[in-house]
Amino acid sequence: MNTALEVAAVALAALLSENLVLVSCMGIGTHEQSFQSPREAIRTGSCLTVVMLLGVLAAWLSDYLVLTHFGLEEFRLLVFSLLIPGLVALLRRFLKSCVPELSRRMDGNLASISTNCAALGSALLVVQRSYGLGTALVFALCGGVGATLALSSFASLQQEVDLNRCPKAFRGVPIQLITAGLMAMALMGYYGLYLGS
Repeated sequence: MNTALEVAAVALAALLSENLVLVSCMGIGTHEQSFQSPREAIRTGSCLTVVMLLGVLAAWLSDYLVLTHFGLEEFRLLVFSLLIPGLVALLRRFLKSCVPELSRRMDGNLASISTNCAALGSALLVVQRSYGLGTALVFALCGGVGATLALSSFASLQQEVDLNRCPKAFRGVPIQLITAGLMAMALMGYYGLYLGS
């Protein structure tokens, strides 16, 4: 049984020191617009958060009820890598039939998340660390919020960078990589905050 302090430490680690986009480099497989427009970054991050929550719930239940019970732990990666895109496809179909206007706005974001490593990575991390279901869902929620904050902050910074004052050799991708590196270094300052499993 996890104490409230341990759950809070897992939440802080998912938000800061283990940020799935900047520190773990798992959530960078999103479409390019998410790194340039803050609105698209928030849409992608919210879709990623929902998929991470559903994916962690489904992965935890499948691991606990099936894989561990029958001694099939070596098939975790295969099962999870099929489970996450399947969940995204079901979510897209559900939104298309029940909420078509939301589906029209979010379909491109959800399509890019089906191959995003953050959803699969969070499911694997939760199972490897033997989190309880509540702690696993907190990790997924805070990891998704942290990824959303990282994407929207990066997109906002891209709009603020004055390329006219930037040396010509650093314009474009180099300044983007430097910006991402500086943001990751800032989050790495929180690394010693939680030294849990």
